[in-house]
Amino acid sequence: MYKLFMEFENPTEEYLGIKRSVQGFAIYESTGFVLYHTGLCGAYNLDTKESKPFAVFKLGSYNDDETDKRYINHANDAMFGEKLEGEDFPLMYVTAGNSGECDEKGYIGYCAVEQISLKDGVYSAKTLQNIYYKNDGIENTKYQEPGWGWPASLVDVKGGWYYMLSARYRTRRNLAREDNIYIVTKFKLPDPKSGDVTLYPTDIVDQFELPFNVFFTQGGTIYDNKIYFTYGCGKEEHPNELRVIDLDKKEYVLCENMNDTPFADDEVECCGFYKGRLLINTQHCKIYERL
Repeated sequence: MYKLFMEFENPTEEYLGIKRSVQGFAIYESTGFVLYHTGLCGAYNLDTKESKPFAVFKLGSYNDDETDKRYINHANDAMFGEKLEGEDFPLMYVTAGNSGECDEKGYIGYCAVEQISLKDGVYSAKTLQNIYYKNDGIENTKYQEPGWGWPASLVDVKGGWYYMLSARYRTRRNLAREDNIYIVTKFKLPDPKSGDVTLYPTDIVDQFELPFNVFFTQGGTIYDNKIYFTYGCGKEEHPNELRVIDLDKKEYVLCENMNDTPFADDEVECCGFYKGRLLINTQHCKIYERL
């Protein structure tokens, strides 16, 4: 059901002087953008499958400040949104931060909206907008807190919706709780030209629950009005799995264990679609294709 699509080089040691882990993965046309812990981005040609990135650059939200590790950009999820007029690439929505805690802005795990540009052959990125969520007033609504504090940010460009996917509590097996659930929370997608935005419970448009039947959230994307999301780290206690959530039906339409795949012992990180095919990147610098 899966086969190796390509292998890629991790450029972080060369560019940063220290090796950083593979994280988010977003695809635009024939380019795969792989994100690394702290917010370095490598651009790879998916047509030629050349292992070396043809461009390496820092996101605007790049953060490697070890003095407060909560704010390092883990960059563990990414996907593209709308393409603004006159720009080279669509906006990239990155799940940033490195903590499930809160500060005065709200969840430290926030969404950085990045505009990637190409000028004179040089790639760069700037943060066009930050989307924060603050839980103030949740007790006055019919909704519940949308997760434990570090939700994945996902966007539906056609519908104009912004989704947060999380669980009620941490999703590691050693922290398992019987009353845990997954929660999908829906907001109107903020205008990216409006600057930083803080969302509140009163901004929630809809919310639904899903059974907690898989551990260790990773990253995902939205395709054909469905959330495709990866879980696991290739270990026996946290096997790699895929969940597909139909946003109309508000239910799982696919629950797939990946123990029989070529990357069963690797760690899945994120996923995206290339020419209608689902690609999944892994910690061992490989990309696999779902057949």
